[in-house]
Amino acid sequence: MMDNGFLPQLKGFIGRYKYWIVLVLFLLIVLVASENSMVKRVVQKREIHELQEQLRRSSEQKQQNEMMLNELSNDSLVIDRIAREKYNMHREDEDLFLENVR
Repeated sequence: MMDNGFLPQLKGFIGRYKYWIVLVLFLLIVLVASENSMVKRVVQKREIHELQEQLRRSSEQKQQNEMMLNELSNDSLVIDRIAREKYNMHREDEDLFLENVR
């Protein structure tokens, strides 16, 4: 059984600090528990920033790819250079010397 002195003490504590208790509960709900809580907003802002950065990098990569595509479609020497550099290709009348580069 509960001690008879505990319940009156609890009522007295709640009566004295009821406004502070309500304020703390309100802040907990706003900052942590609600669907639009501050914690969720901070996480969402971080995600938005990361997605914007990813979008920026993708846009830069797209521009580079478009420039490369433009070069490849307009200049056959570029295709020849890429084939030699990336794929170690050579013409039939050439000898190929590879360096062991790390």
